[in-house]
Amino acid sequence: MRETRSVFTFDEPIERLWSAVTVYEVLVHWLADEVRGRPKVGGEFSWTWKLGLEGNFTTHGIYQKIEPLKELVMEWKDHPAGDIFLQLLFESTGPNTSKLTIVNGGFPDNDSSHVWLEGAKEAWDGQAVLLKEFLKQNPDISKFIKKS
Repeated sequence: MRETRSVFTFDEPIERLWSAVTVYEVLVHWLADEVRGRPKVGGEFSWTWKLGLEGNFTTHGIYQKIEPLKELVMEWKDHPAGDIFLQLLFESTGPNTSKLTIVNGGFPDNDSSHVWLEGAKEAWDGQAVLLKEFLKQNPDISKFIKKS
């Protein structure tokens, strides 16, 4: 199986980065137009992007592993390339700095999977840039989180 891997540094404490990636009320501000499902091992999630004239694109998956402030693993149920996974590895590098490693893998070992790999890398690299910009522009992300 093949995978793509990217590493990003953030001028953010690990707790803030973790919240921005795991709280669905925050995800809709930088990842997708609609996000459903809270992180829970075995729990389902869906992300929807509104693509204008092309309609909406929704993807579904399951949370496979959650280790708070360290690792989040999701597996897609409906990816055209098969059993694709997304692994997010979080690392604190200082009181106000952290690192996020994005691994998108499970792509088949065949000649046509390079298109999926290139697209996945480009997409996740772009999402990481959006995440950095979102965190920079929103010093208090707790305002997006629903109070129970």
